[in-house]
Amino acid sequence: MHSQITQLLAQKNVWMASHITDAEFPTTLSKQGLALYQTAQNELTVKAVQPSDSDAPSDLLSVYPVDCHPLTIRFSLVHASQWQDEESEAVMEFLTQIMLETNSPAQLFVGFYQGKPAACGMLFTDPGNPKDTLVSDICALPLPNHDELVAAMTHWLIQQASDKSENLWLC
Repeated sequence: MHSQITQLLAQKNVWMASHITDAEFPTTLSKQGLALYQTAQNELTVKAVQPSDSDAPSDLLSVYPVDCHPLTIRFSLVHASQWQDEESEAVMEFLTQIMLETNSPAQLFVGFYQGKPAACGMLFTDPGNPKDTLVSDICALPLPNHDELVAAMTHWLIQQASDKSENLWLC
């Protein structure tokens, strides 16, 4: 089971990195952002979750799938807010390079609070085993209700993933 979880997280991180490593001319700033992202990913722990593990209020956020570049930018803005100054700029540059395709193993989401992007997250489904989904990259802007936004986004993602996957992991 542990190797399965490790493999799923590694697949997600390879997919994320591919937007820079497979680019013909990646910018220096996007490469720095990828390195910062990867460092943060190395510090994560992964745990199995059940839909009943999360009971945050479901109406705090209006959540939308990232299906166009403007929403990719909003996802990137929220996610990059976890870093400061130049680091945030580099992570933003990296994340805005994400290109979603219809057969992508990742689904990105942006949660809006009071009409403004405030939280984000990802569902990454194992292409070889669609019963396994990783709920990850959950972030919220540094607002007074940050913890509630993270909880609401986590709850929403777990509920979405539980509709299609049997095994859910959260990191």
